[in-house]
Amino acid sequence: MPVVDVHVHLEGYGIPGVNQTGAQIREFMSVRGIERCVIMSSRAAQADPLSGNHILKHMVEQQEGLYGCLVAHLNRVDASLQAIRDLLSSRYFVSVALISSNPSVPLQPLVADEVLNACRRYQKPVMLHTPNAACVEAGLHLAKTYNMHKFIFLGMGGSDWRTGIAAAHQSVNIHLETSGALDRAKLPAAIEAIGSHRILFGSGMPTLDPVASLGLIEDSGISVVEQRRILNDNAAKMFNLDGDQE
Repeated sequence: MPVVDVHVHLEGYGIPGVNQTGAQIREFMSVRGIERCVIMSSRAAQADPLSGNHILKHMVEQQEGLYGCLVAHLNRVDASLQAIRDLLSSRYFVSVALISSNPSVPLQPLVADEVLNACRRYQKPVMLHTPNAACVEAGLHLAKTYNMHKFIFLGMGGSDWRTGIAAAHQSVNIHLETSGALDRAKLPAAIEAIGSHRILFGSGMPTLDPVASLGLIEDSGISVVEQRRILNDNAAKMFNLDGDQE
């Protein structure tokens, strides 16, 4: 069954030399049976959104099956806005991630407003880190306010995954990504609440090994049709991975 991992990081791993290049990521993916992935730059998240996103674009241009998620850092708004203007129209970037210096702290709507407004014209899904209930609630507010965007909640609330599911149930433009708590109950509960068509597979690699996330799906008792949607079809449709991109 084909697999798209929508949550992968370039660099940012504790061991030097791991996940530093497109070739390394491709090799890592191949061993774990992952055909395509969406990557965000740890350099853009931790240091400079402008240079980090430009480096990522150059990398994904060279490697088949790799796509970029542009990182917009809300503590570095000017550089993030410039990166959006420079890169988000590129076919190599299929989404944008809003982050701050501390992913465990909810995003501030007033700061996010400027970046989300700048993204309107590109109509690409917006990823938000949602490791806890507070981040989910902040994401729900943004999703309701900016209902022209599709939002992907990375980690679907962590151990507060029930809050993540409840938020997606309230706002149809919220999609859930499977990394976070390795709880077999969360996927059947999410499918019952919002359907399998709004759930995307993601691992958070290299910090988290995709094998664990893949095992979670296999052990959840969901149907083969639902697995195929989560592992491949939903991402392929949302990011237009199988169609012609401008």
